[in-house]
Amino acid sequence: MAGFKFYIFFAMAMTICSVGLMANAKHLGAGDISAESNNINHQHHHQHQHQHSASTHHRRRLQRDSRAKDTVQQQCDAVKDYFKSIDITSNGVYNEKGAICGGNCCNNATEQELRQKASGKFEQLLHHHTSSLRGILDETAKQFQSHVLELAQQSENKTLTVFSKVYIRMVPLSRMMIRQLYTEIMNHLVYTSNYTNSNGQSKGLTSNIQSSLEDALHKFFVQLFPVAYHQAVHLSKDNYGEMHEDYINCLKRNFDELQPFGDIPKEIQSNLLQSVHMANVFMSALLQSAEVLSEADALYGQQLTDTCKMHLLKMHYCPNCNGIQQQQAAGQSHGQPKVCYSYCMNVMRGCSAQYAGLLDSPWSSVVEALENLVSNHIRSDNGIMNTIKQLDTKLSEAIMRAMENGPELEKKVKKTCGTPNLLPSLTSAEKETRSQMHQLPSIKWASPLETGIAHFLTTIDKSKEIYANIVYNFCDEDYTQSDDHMCWTGDRVGDYTQLLMTPGTDTQRYNPEVPWETQTQVSKLNELVDKLIKIRKSIGAAAPAFNYMQLHDIQSDMGHEGSGGGGVISDDDDEYGGNVQGSGDGSGDGTTPYIKESSDIVPTGTNDTQSRENNENSSSNSPTATAMCLLLTLVTILYSSCS
Repeated sequence: MAGFKFYIFFAMAMTICSVGLMANAKHLGAGDISAESNNINHQHHHQHQHQHSASTHHRRRLQRDSRAKDTVQQQCDAVKDYFKSIDITSNGVYNEKGAICGGNCCNNATEQELRQKASGKFEQLLHHHTSSLRGILDETAKQFQSHVLELAQQSENKTLTVFSKVYIRMVPLSRMMIRQLYTEIMNHLVYTSNYTNSNGQSKGLTSNIQSSLEDALHKFFVQLFPVAYHQAVHLSKDNYGEMHEDYINCLKRNFDELQPFGDIPKEIQSNLLQSVHMANVFMSALLQSAEVLSEADALYGQQLTDTCKMHLLKMHYCPNCNGIQQQQAAGQSHGQPKVCYSYCMNVMRGCSAQYAGLLDSPWSSVVEALENLVSNHIRSDNGIMNTIKQLDTKLSEAIMRAMENGPELEKKVKKTCGTPNLLPSLTSAEKETRSQMHQLPSIKWASPLETGIAHFLTTIDKSKEIYANIVYNFCDEDYTQSDDHMCWTGDRVGDYTQLLMTPGTDTQRYNPEVPWETQTQVSKLNELVDKLIKIRKSIGAAAPAFNYMQLHDIQSDMGHEGSGGGGVISDDDDEYGGNVQGSGDGSGDGTTPYIKESSDIVPTGTNDTQSRENNENSSSNSPTATAMCLLLTLVTILYSSCS
């Protein structure tokens, strides 16, 4: 019985425990379900918030893209009109950006058109300067020739007038001689007549041409002798007869022995031959120099490298391709950025390095020779203009000399040719001469050529470094930002930090934008160098004041010999006294060229170009300065070691 109760109690206890466990289990299960439900609800809420945020971000991004597209569209529309003004077709915004400029306003096809346009702009700049200078040379030669021919014609008229008034009885026989003499002189003053061949190529003043003028002068005085002798000996004694032809021939044959005019014929001959020679050398040098410029002009397009063309594009038109309305006309900036001065100079110097490096030095030497020729010979007292003006007086002096020595001359003539038998006089010719004498107008000399010569000298003096000066003329204060701050650097608007290279092929090897490269056409440029050297030699041979050592220095500095084509100057040549030994890629181990920091640029002012040039060459190359620096350094080291 007790056992049965225990069993009943145990069963009830187990039942109660089971019920409790089941209740606890039910309670726990309900909690888990509630937590899971809450977690799901939270995830749904977070996902909704994320979707709302993404939608907002996407909407804002679309708005920004739309505003950016509107800005780009506005920028490209703004430059579209400019492109139209230079005959470049533009569709506004392009999906494909150009490879060089990287702007939305140009694609590759547009950039190619602008590249050609930029190259043409550079060539046009060179053409303008060289054609202007060539025009000055051609015009000066033309004006000079016209002026001396006019003086010669006036001198002839004056000589005829003098003979008609002073030596009236000589006129019938001397008029033709005078005209023949001046015709010969004027023929020698026409450059194209005696100094060029049928192909228009210069022959120079050859010895036979010079001797022909000398023969003409000698013939004039030989033929004048019988006429002057008759005037001095017979007509002065009122013996109005004519000398027999045999007697006249005797006088002519013995002219050199009798020397009736003293030294005056030789003086006239010497001055006239020299002055005519100088005049033709001058005209020849002018026209040949103009021809060299013309030949250089034809090479401009062939000499531009791909790197040069690329940077000309970047400098001129890449701002427009990026929607920047860059200044396009002087004085009309309207707040747009200018090109950085140092960038402009590096590009222009790099593109013109071939010409500046090879032609500037020999061209300068030709200019110096021309200046010497004009100043010391053409405009001198013995120059062609003064010689021609004095010719009528000198011819009259020759006849006066014969008349003054009449008695002594008559003795010499009688001893050589005997006493003449005078023939009847031709009185009709004398009356005709008297009537013509009153018809001759008064002669005034042509206006001096001083203004034209002065303008010529000023112009060529400024052209001594023509290609270097072209760079300065282009990169002026109207086009560039002198301090290189907030300007177009070729890639963006900002500060230009590259180095500004000084002129010369040695330094242009290291040009950060357009490095100097050896080209196949350099041999053609060397031919032009040869021609310039020959022009300088021809002037030097004629002008006594010319120093031949200068010409030797020019040829030595250029490292260039021979005439004709000449060899291509290699990168390793010691050009213009430089010692650069690199291969042209900046890796040489030669002397490091002077390089100017772009931050050293002098602000523009009254003498802006000169200031920049002086600043670029401010590095002291003086041996004294170098020695002083070394001495100070040595003293500092010794002082430091002692202390």
